Amino acid sequence: MQNTHPILLSQLAFSWPDGTPVFTDLTTVFAAGRTGLVGPNGTGKTALLRLIAGELAPNSGTLVTASSVGYLPQKLTLRTEQSVTELLGVAAKRRALAEVLAGREKNMSENLELIGDDWDLEERAVALLAGYGLPAEGPEFLDRTLGTLSGGEAMITALAGLELAARPITLLDEPTNNLDRAARERLYQAVERWRGTLVVATHDRALLERVDSIAELRPVRNRAWVGERVQLIRHGGNWDSFTAELHAERATAQRMVRDAGARLAAEKRQRIEAETKIARRAKQGRKAAESIPKILANELRKRAQESAGKMRGTMGDRESEAAAALTDARDAIPGETRIRIDLPDTAVPAGRTVLDVPATAVELGEMHDAGTRLARDSRLTLRGPERVMLTGPNGVGKTTLLNALASTAAVPVGYLRQRIDAGSDSWEGLDDSLPVIENVRAAARDAPLSTVREQLARFHFRGDLVNQAVGELSGGERFRVALARILLARPAPQLLLLDEPTNNLDLASTEQLVSALSDYKGALIVSSHDDAFLQALAPEREWELRRSGALGQ
Repeated sequence: MQNTHPILLSQLAFSWPDGTPVFTDLTTVFAAGRTGLVGPNGTGKTALLRLIAGELAPNSGTLVTASSVGYLPQKLTLRTEQSVTELLGVAAKRRALAEVLAGREKNMSENLELIGDDWDLEERAVALLAGYGLPAEGPEFLDRTLGTLSGGEAMITALAGLELAARPITLLDEPTNNLDRAARERLYQAVERWRGTLVVATHDRALLERVDSIAELRPVRNRAWVGERVQLIRHGGNWDSFTAELHAERATAQRMVRDAGARLAAEKRQRIEAETKIARRAKQGRKAAESIPKILANELRKRAQESAGKMRGTMGDRESEAAAALTDARDAIPGETRIRIDLPDTAVPAGRTVLDVPATAVELGEMHDAGTRLARDSRLTLRGPERVMLTGPNGVGKTTLLNALASTAAVPVGYLRQRIDAGSDSWEGLDDSLPVIENVRAAARDAPLSTVREQLARFHFRGDLVNQAVGELSGGERFRVALARILLARPAPQLLLLDEPTNNLDLASTEQLVSALSDYKGALIVSSHDDAFLQALAPEREWELRRSGALGQ
């Protein structure tokens, strides 16, 4: 029987130690079932999960959970000598089993209490790990150290530990990041069978298709407060239902903007007409004053000025109210995600050779046995504006292959990839100390400043934002700078290489990438485990890189 342990939040407020507010008034209930937690990067998804898990304490408000909460963070803190058993969280229980089965009398009652009904713990753990695709053929796998596992295998092991624990409440923070396609599929299956209250913070649309409801953290503006505040908005249904609801909300909000704009224009028009009438009457009054006593003329002029002042005040108030209503209507529009830009110079003629690389020219290096190269009968050819998806399990050498292709292409290349040695919001080629416009101009030296400004507006960089240092931007903004720097480069890229571009991207940034690439007219090779993203790019071919070095085409 599924438990019904909810998570209760009432007027929850939380700020970071430096005083930066994250939440000011969150009230909601996470009931039994699967809830997807979404929102732009920086809105506090991880902070909310850590609050629920008890790792952080709220400044005020109420947070009530069951006594036992399981939490899988984005990044695991691991030691290479740590065992699989320890990561599963069953080390103490497994030791107790070993001592009881060995007939040791010492601590017998404590061990029996710890074991409870879990006499088949090892068998269930091995079966669960094998079901997740790990090479667990017997109890000896539980003694392996984490140093012998890949990062993805360690993440899957930690997830298996949470399923084995079967706590009333489980929290997962971006669990599919850095998992290959096979591991993602097994995680999706686990989520579908999960019991209890499950809250998953994720940007993975395929995973969000498998939830029962969605909780959206949305930054909003309002005249009643300064700056933005994060609100939690609940949506029934999965990702498809959420996007349909969001599109309808956006259409309604845009209609309200048009109506408010029309009202403001009408108020301005009426004010101008009133000012014209006031000016005409004043002229007539001055002419009439020439033929009446001065004292009477002064009184009439005073009354006319008072009347005009009242009218101006009324008309001004109405215009100000209309302008404020327009601002409110614009603030109510859910974030606009599209990037539309004309990129004619990226076009590649259908018959032009973009790539023609023999297998012997590409060494896969340490990803395989030393010196392993692509199979000798392989040849990488690309002609015209073809779109190719590069697939294969983690660790097979896809990044190494992309690096090699970047230096062998017959056309200008743009390479979108994250910096491995930096944070998840850092992108190759960006200088955090330079303004947005200088980062983009660095790749397009001969482009006029006015042209770069105009093009950056298409990437939602307007006004003073183009002069802001990249290091001061949000994660989504830094991504847009990286994308603009590549697509607006001179010479224009006629081959784009994308290496897991949606890892750590929020949903809005992923949609922006898709919309920008819809205007790109050159060739493209993308390595990604995000099936929804790949489907949106509509690749015509697949290159499957195998551990043997063979390349299926």
